[in-house]
Amino acid sequence: MRGTAEIIDGDSLSVAGQNYDLAGVDAPELAQRCTRKERFYDCGLLAQAALMDLTAGVEVECRRLKGRAASADVPLARCTAAGYDLSEGMIYTGWALVRPDDDPAERYGALFGPIQHGAEEARRGLWKGEFVAPWAWRDGQRLAGEAGR
Repeated sequence: MRGTAEIIDGDSLSVAGQNYDLAGVDAPELAQRCTRKERFYDCGLLAQAALMDLTAGVEVECRRLKGRAASADVPLARCTAAGYDLSEGMIYTGWALVRPDDDPAERYGALFGPIQHGAEEARRGLWKGEFVAPWAWRDGQRLAGEAGR
């Protein structure tokens, strides 16, 4: 599918009316908060904004991965914006992490691992402060002081 992207969150988008989850990455949930210099901020909303920035004003193309689905209704896809891989971009900017449960046959961990290490070393995005990995946050883990959200 090709077209203008509507951004759902930091790792999900809609193109031509079809929702997709970006393959190989996991971004903070919209309600998720992180800290920087001991202050909370809405890192889920910033991850969403980062994906909006990567897709602004350009055509997005998503290629569904056969046999893979993040949920029953939303397929995983490799999506590009003007030829630039969006999963790679979200890892590079530090607003998404390599999925720990990714299928090794897809080799995203091998592909994106060095990029994530570079984001961590440069302290981009989430790496500027403290955060809970999105998969752990969905399982109920929170930063100290974040309880109740």
